[in-house]
Amino acid sequence: MGPNRETRSINEAARMLKKIMPYAKEKKIFTVYQEDLLTAFVFLACLILLTFFPTDGASQKITSGLVFLFIAPILYLKLVLKKGLADFGWQLGDWKKGLVFSAVCFVPALLISFVLFRYTPFLKEYQLPLAAINNFWYFIFYELAIVGIFVALYEVFFRSFAMFYLSVKTGIYSVLYQFFLFFLFFWVTGNLDWNIIPLLIVAFFSGLVTFKSRSLLYSFATSLFFLIIFDSLVIKFTH
Repeated sequence: MGPNRETRSINEAARMLKKIMPYAKEKKIFTVYQEDLLTAFVFLACLILLTFFPTDGASQKITSGLVFLFIAPILYLKLVLKKGLADFGWQLGDWKKGLVFSAVCFVPALLISFVLFRYTPFLKEYQLPLAAINNFWYFIFYELAIVGIFVALYEVFFRSFAMFYLSVKTGIYSVLYQFFLFFLFFWVTGNLDWNIIPLLIVAFFSGLVTFKSRSLLYSFATSLFFLIIFDSLVIKFTH
């Protein structure tokens, strides 16, 4: 009777263990990927709030962008994940690589622009504010104060927050992933039009510069400089 009872007890324990194992495995998987899931949730929540939060006019759009693309991700990285911002591009980084890759990426970006101008209806569809077209000083103000702010916000959110977080596990492929997320954001929100094309051009090359230099400084400067040159060429060829 003793050995049989022990055998039954062992079999019972084995059955119970078999039932518990899937739950324990799922719990372990959730624990391992808890940070990734939370980060993905914060990323999506910021974009959803940015999209659906009611705004009226450029100043409110900029304010909304500052809150959801800048303040929210920075607070999440610092207060929740307790990460150092230097690991997310907030540093001088490798200035040699920053300058070299900025110069190298500038060339294909201009070539792509030439193809757009020459072989697509881009110049007929692309729109700049009339004041920026007709007034040089307003053009400078528009590029630095309006375009510059949005470029900075996209750099912080997609290159710093998204790309550097992904780069820990995906390496150089994070450059492509952040570009895809950037493209997907405009596509899903119905804002993928001709005016977004210049931002898409700089998004990929900016990601590469940021990844190689480990700094947002060079990618931001290169992106803004490219967009100023780009808009200047648009004005030259259309007016």
